[in-house]
Amino acid sequence: MSFKIHNLIYTIKFIKKSRLLVLPSIIFFTVVMLITSLSIANTNLIDRDAFAQGGNQTLPSANTNSSGNILTSTSLSNASTSKINNDTNAAIPASLVKEASTITNSSNKQITLITEDVEIDIAPGKRVKAWTYNGTVPGPTIRLAEGENLTIKYINKSPIPHTIHFHGNHDDVNDGVIPQIMPGQTYLYNITGEPAGALMYHCHAPPTSLHIRMGMYGALIVDPIDKHRVAPAKEFVMVMGEYSLKDQMGFDADYYIINGYANQYVHNPLQIKQDDLIRIYLINLGTTIPASFHLHSTTFLTYPSGLWDNLPIHSQTVSVAPGDASIVEAKWKYPGTYFFHTHGIQEEKGNMGKIEVVDQDSKSKGLDTEVYNNNNTTTFSNLQQSDNISEPLTKSESSFDWQYELQKKLQNPKVIAQFQNKGIDKEEKKIIKEMDETLVATNITETNNANFNLTSNNNTESTHDKKNIENDSNQISIVSGSSNPDSTIFYDPSYTEVQLGTEVTWINNDDNVPHTVTSGNSDAGPTGVFESGIIIGDSSLFKHTFDKKGEYDYYCTLHPWMTSKITVK
Repeated sequence: MSFKIHNLIYTIKFIKKSRLLVLPSIIFFTVVMLITSLSIANTNLIDRDAFAQGGNQTLPSANTNSSGNILTSTSLSNASTSKINNDTNAAIPASLVKEASTITNSSNKQITLITEDVEIDIAPGKRVKAWTYNGTVPGPTIRLAEGENLTIKYINKSPIPHTIHFHGNHDDVNDGVIPQIMPGQTYLYNITGEPAGALMYHCHAPPTSLHIRMGMYGALIVDPIDKHRVAPAKEFVMVMGEYSLKDQMGFDADYYIINGYANQYVHNPLQIKQDDLIRIYLINLGTTIPASFHLHSTTFLTYPSGLWDNLPIHSQTVSVAPGDASIVEAKWKYPGTYFFHTHGIQEEKGNMGKIEVVDQDSKSKGLDTEVYNNNNTTTFSNLQQSDNISEPLTKSESSFDWQYELQKKLQNPKVIAQFQNKGIDKEEKKIIKEMDETLVATNITETNNANFNLTSNNNTESTHDKKNIENDSNQISIVSGSSNPDSTIFYDPSYTEVQLGTEVTWINNDDNVPHTVTSGNSDAGPTGVFESGIIIGDSSLFKHTFDKKGEYDYYCTLHPWMTSKITVK
């Protein structure tokens, strides 16, 4: 009995002591867990709150400005799916409109981009031909909020096929590779703004590098839906491009231009206040070498690949590869005028500009823009960057409109070619066909023309001896230079006759240029009898066995002037 009582007393004492130990333990572990959870929750915020030189970069208020879309947009009740319309002047049919996918931003907009061939100035005294979106190089900047839905009505008024390829997240029908939008056609692209950052758009018709260098590109800016992530700044967009006066497919360019005109910001400096943050959406749409962007007299923050989700790094120069981007944020400790440029050969060939950092006590004088064009100076008082440059920024302020108006004044675009008809010009096809038939009838072998490949893989004799002859090799070559509409021979042989049950092989010998072999014609479209898909220009093959008699027209959907015929006996 005494033993049990003793144990009971011991147990009670132990419990009392344990309570004294448990309470501090609970408090200690609670504090540790709270600190850990707060640390995890704020990791991204702490990492992103990095500072440019001369710092004090604070987070903005909830109403950070996301304006700056210099394209007129119209609200739509629903988003349009991607469709082709051969009438360039037609309104969007109601049948092409369906309910949009679930998005985080309910806004739906529509803009129009038109491809036209124009003449523009890219430097004083240098007027060149360009392929454009809406008449300028680069095309107008498109700006969206993250999750915002946009329908782009694309009209091709040029003589050759083009597309619009958007960087970012979207499905294949909006990817801008297939279909190629033929002369006279209209196509509806539909995209959602994602991910947030500095993206881009450009033509993806082959050869893509040629279409880009000729001017078919522009900026696509997507603002993050969480606006607290972005500090108030004076915002500019800079699209790096190239232009060659003689050989657009050559490696070296004659001009490395920013926003389509050489050294335009040397004579028309960007202007910011000393204590304000500058934000540059930097996009490289050159085709060959990186743009190693550098600001004088300051270091700066860069968001890799131009995406807000990436943690910024502290930079002295940022290298942006072709097809990539960066977001640059900077401040200067001292007022003054500072250069910016791409480090290297580009800065000697048009890639140079200035930034005027205005003292905090200075007042805005309504600084006018001096436009240097064709060796003349013209002042445009209506091209002021800002009326409140002396006021501190409380929200982001876009200069996109000022930049685009300056660009248009400098380039002075004039349309030189439009395609008004539906489909492909029948008269052009008739002339090409007659030229082919003349070559066949007179047994001409153009061995001295580097653009043509008129020899079969199996012999060295001309394969254009007769029209509708028996093709013993059953091989048809897509010849070098076929992507050029001025060529007179696209397929070798141009016309072929085979026996029922013959397997015919097409070989793409047009180096580095993709083609298709598609039954049908460019006016009526594919018939579905045979379709190669894209054949890369590396001697890739497509084969089809003909099991029915008849005449089969075929063409290249990427280059619809390329037409031919097979007769099956």
